Formats: sequence, structure tokens, C-alpha cells
Amino acid sequence: MPVVLAMHFPWGRYHATPWGRYVNEGLVEIPPSPWRLLRALYSAWQLRAPELEERVVHSLLSALAAPPSYRIPPYRIGHSRHYYPDSKHRSGSASTDKAVDAFAVLDGDQTIYAIWPIDLDPEQREALARLAKSIPYIGRAESTCEVQVFDQVPPEVRHQYAEPIGLDDDALGRSHQPTEVLCPELPLDLDTLIQRPVDVRAAKLLYPSSTRKITYAVPAPSQPLQAVTQTDSAVTVVRLTISGIRQPRLAHAVPLMDALRGGCIKILTRQGSAFDSLLAGKSADGRPLADAHRHGHFLPYDSDGDGRIDEIVIWAPGGLTAREVEVLDILGRRSVGVPDGVTGPRDLRVLLTASGGDDLLPEEWTRLARRWRSVTPFVPSRHRKRSKSPEGYLHEEVVRELGYRDGSADGMSVVERFNPAFVGFIRRRWRDKKATGSRSGHAIELEFPEPLSGPIALGHLSHFGLGLFEAID
Repeated sequence: MPVVLAMHFPWGRYHATPWGRYVNEGLVEIPPSPWRLLRALYSAWQLRAPELEERVVHSLLSALAAPPSYRIPPYRIGHSRHYYPDSKHRSGSASTDKAVDAFAVLDGDQTIYAIWPIDLDPEQREALARLAKSIPYIGRAESTCEVQVFDQVPPEVRHQYAEPIGLDDDALGRSHQPTEVLCPELPLDLDTLIQRPVDVRAAKLLYPSSTRKITYAVPAPSQPLQAVTQTDSAVTVVRLTISGIRQPRLAHAVPLMDALRGGCIKILTRQGSAFDSLLAGKSADGRPLADAHRHGHFLPYDSDGDGRIDEIVIWAPGGLTAREVEVLDILGRRSVGVPDGVTGPRDLRVLLTASGGDDLLPEEWTRLARRWRSVTPFVPSRHRKRSKSPEGYLHEEVVRELGYRDGSADGMSVVERFNPAFVGFIRRRWRDKKATGSRSGHAIELEFPEPLSGPIALGHLSHFGLGLFEAID
């Protein structure tokens, strides 16, 4: 007879940070990992039901160490931010730290069901019912919880399943996303189950010993508050917000944008029915499309000038189809980043926040101005000949690039300004094994005789975030 652990959250909120992740990343461990559930049962035994026999509890926990499946109600991810005085506040100066409290808002019956296809003897089932009744919360203490044991999930429940899929994300449905869940190794070692976080850190481990990560297919959160702009014209701009408290460095824009585009191509390929895609810049048979500058530009947006990417703006002058916009929405349900061994951000989450026309582009990229400044390095597509002066070489390359984009360069001047922030910029795609990355990046200012409107993205890898300009008038 199956064992069902029904975790009802009467306040409708579930707070839990995945093991190994910083609380200010704003991530929520959903579903509750088997490791978390076993520790909650063990804690309830020690603190609230010590009369239960050790033999019975140990055998029960060993039986529940196998990864369960889950039934999860519709949910949304939310958070609140809290500011409190830090240690510098004692010196008399106003100084605060920020803490992010991320949580899942549960809809429906506000109950998560964990299901084990195992048989328990009467002693074990009775002990489980006693322990479940004694659990005050799951996750952080804010997650007040009422836990019960059933023989089956109530037939009226229509929650979606969350089940292990191994490492094969081809098993994912369009409404699911891959999530790594912490599980104990089998057979269960009870000594490792009671490890404290301080002991794990002292051993210089990221995860407790005798544990493993299993990939689950988990229902994606619903997004009723998603602010997608409706427009009758073609969609040329899609904006993605990077979730979490620590945004990637602007210097890592190229590998991140390369990974983002690669994720889009992967989803398009698996959907079948190939077609010419301006988002991927490829035809139905996989060849590069002509008129490259009408393709999708994956551009980083640093809204506050702190050197970190707050948003990703996809700009496709040729327009995107509804299917391509949907691909970007699907990408928001999966982690994005570069693979191991490649310099750049990994395990990021993005959320599609707006889609529409060019009016969604940042104002500093589009307004009429005579003077423009590069916010990411301008990397010329051709190498400088020895006979050409550096100034003449840069001017010639900018003129040539503007010509590709139907921009007028008559009377334009180019001035190079040293920018120390450009020194660490990555100037090659990690997918391009032949690239040497030896091309120089330049911080330049352009001045036109008449005001010009943007956006302006010029030079090598301008579709991946380099050579981006902003108006400075």
C-alpha cells in the first residue's frame, strides 16, 4: 500500500532555500527534497516523540530514503526584501544589509503530496503518523505546516506530478522544468542525516556527505503577473529579467549571450517543424540567414551602471514570430549559463517580462543624440594594417559598420577614450574553438553633425553584446 505524506500549508506560503544556495539568490526548494523531509521526521522524533522505539524509527527512515514522487499544486514564486542594521551601524553611520525572503505561494488546496510506492508494517505506519503530526513546519520556521499520512492521494486532487527524470531533460513536458533535488545515498546512513551545516562547511563540502543530486521534472510556476506588452505590430523587442540577488558581470556578456542563444536553438530544434528563425539567425536547414543585422541581438542592459547585467534585451529588427517569443518564455523555466570549464555565469534564471516594439528598448539606446559612447568594447571585425594609423583604422571600421546598418557617417568623428572597465571583457564566443580572442576592444565616442537615433551596435560580436552604444547628450 503506497505511503502518502500530505503537507498542508495553511498560510499558503512555503519557505525553503535549496541546500548549497545563498538565501539572497531568491531560490525556493520546491518540491521539498527527500533529504529535508527525512531530517524533519528525525527532528520530530528527537524533540516531540522520544517515546518511539529507535528500531522502528530507523527502519522507517531507511524505507523512506528512496526518492518519492510528488503532486504539487499551482504555485507562484514571490519574495520580500528586508533591511536591517549591520555591524558598521554601531559606529554611528547608517549602514544596512539586505536579506531576501523567497517563498512559493501555493494555490488550490495549498497541499504538497509526497508519494512512496512502498509497504510499511503497522509499527512503521503508526510511527510515521505520530511523527507527521508532530512536525510544526517544513523548510524555514515561517512555513507553518500540517502533515498527515494517507494511503493514497485524494481522488479530487488534480495537482501536477513531479518525478525523477535522471539527466535526460528530453523527458520534460512543456509545462515542466528540470530541478535538482538533494537525496540521501542508499542505503541510508543515519549518522550523515544529522550533520549540521557548520559541520558540512568545516569539512569543506558543499553538500552533506552520503548525499546525491537527482533531477526531477517539476511543474513550472505560474506567472499571472507577467507584464508582457500586447501590441498589434511585429514583436521586435523582448526583455528578460535576471532573477536572484547577484547579477552576472557585464564583462561576461558574450559567453552569457552565447549560452542564451544556444538555449533558444536547442528548444527550437526539439520542437520540430524547422523554419527560418531570426531569433537563431539560421534557416530551416541550419544555414546562416542573409542580412545578418536583421537577426536577433542579445544585448546586456546595466540599468544602474554598477558593471552588472540587470536585464537581457533581445532586439530583432526583422521581427520575431509568436513561436520565437514562446521559446524565450520556455527558456525562463530552465537554468541558463555556460558549461563547466568555461569562464562566465552559470545556473541563472531569467524571466520574460515584456515583448513588443522598439519602444521597449532602453531610452538611452534610442533617443536622438549627436554624441554616443560605447558601453561595451567596440571590437573591429578586421585587423589593422601597419600602414593605417590607429585613429584612421577605428574611423574606417566604424564607417564600414554603419554602412552595413544603413547609418550615415558623413562628418562623423571618432575619439578613443580609455575605460579601465573594458580590460577584463571577454571578446570571444566559447563555442567558437578557432577564435583566438586577440582582437582589441576599444572604448570610443562618436559625434555626428546631426542628431541620430539608435540603437547602435557595431563590430565583431555585436549580436552578443559587444559594440553597444548609449547616447550621452
